[in-house]
Amino acid sequence: MSGWGAYPSNYRADEVRAIIAATKAGECVSVVGLSGAGKSNLLGFIADRQSTAARRFVLIDSNRLPEFTRPAFLRLIRRTLGDTRTVEPDDELETLDAVIEGQLSSGTLSLLLDLSLLDRDGVMAGESCHALFSNLRALRDAHKFLLTFVTASRHALPHDTEFTELIHAHTIWLGCLGESDARWNAARYSKRKGLAWSDAEAEILIRLSRGYPSLLRAACEAYADGAAIDSIPTHPAVQARVAEFWDDKPTDDELRLSGLADHPLLIAGRAPSFDTSQLTAKENLLLNYFVAHPDAVCEKDDLIRAVWPEDKVFERGVRDDSLAQLIRRLREKIEPDPANPKFIHTVPGRGYRFKR
Repeated sequence: MSGWGAYPSNYRADEVRAIIAATKAGECVSVVGLSGAGKSNLLGFIADRQSTAARRFVLIDSNRLPEFTRPAFLRLIRRTLGDTRTVEPDDELETLDAVIEGQLSSGTLSLLLDLSLLDRDGVMAGESCHALFSNLRALRDAHKFLLTFVTASRHALPHDTEFTELIHAHTIWLGCLGESDARWNAARYSKRKGLAWSDAEAEILIRLSRGYPSLLRAACEAYADGAAIDSIPTHPAVQARVAEFWDDKPTDDELRLSGLADHPLLIAGRAPSFDTSQLTAKENLLLNYFVAHPDAVCEKDDLIRAVWPEDKVFERGVRDDSLAQLIRRLREKIEPDPANPKFIHTVPGRGYRFKR
């Protein structure tokens, strides 16, 4: 039995139902899920559990590519569909088109495109990615209603491609798990760890995480590690997942569409947002250093090197005085009450600590 065989038959029932209905009608779908939403699990489940002889779902995992190029991605699709030729063709698109034509002789085909690799380092906005989307649009147009695509990405696909027109009416924002799926996930984790959690314990973990996949897993890890319930939000496993989530820089609109705008664990771990329009260049450098080192003691010398890197010689007394003045000016611009700092705290004899 595959790993997906253990999943409940009604896993992510609403999302799966919407995807099946759209692809059955010959439409394409975009699944958008922020960091830790479980996009790959959803696509894997559909490919394994929803395929039939007449309607196939095939998972194309971009993580299998060491790096992204348009020909390499088309080649990945072709090989995943079972093409085993050893000599690479001159025209990947034409060859893939022929392979798809052969696949469609026995029914419809939905390609589940996990675009995780394309989500990184601005790849999605590059010319090669736009060319890939144009190729995908051409393939779909050549096999309209028989070939469909289901994409999964952390952010919405670029709006300036013809491919995006195919998914405007069918964009699914992946958020928290439903109650039954969350309970199954908690039970599966405790079973793997040889633990026996009561329904009440599982309920607490689900309530803390609201069933958001990566946070639920982190809460389970923290509790299995012996963390008391009230200390789970500050456990390193949870803090790491929260930091990873915010490192992806989701927008307020993306949080709202994903149903995460008021998630308590995420709100607590979100770095504060400041109006930097009135900051000087050195105030910006200082703030950026603080934001990059939250909750750590920032030594005076490290701060000085970050803000005045061009100054090779600077008498220590003057440096400390200049830093103190800069700290005061920055507090006046970002602190609600500069006399009682909320963000920039003095650590006597050492430096400062930036509290998120």
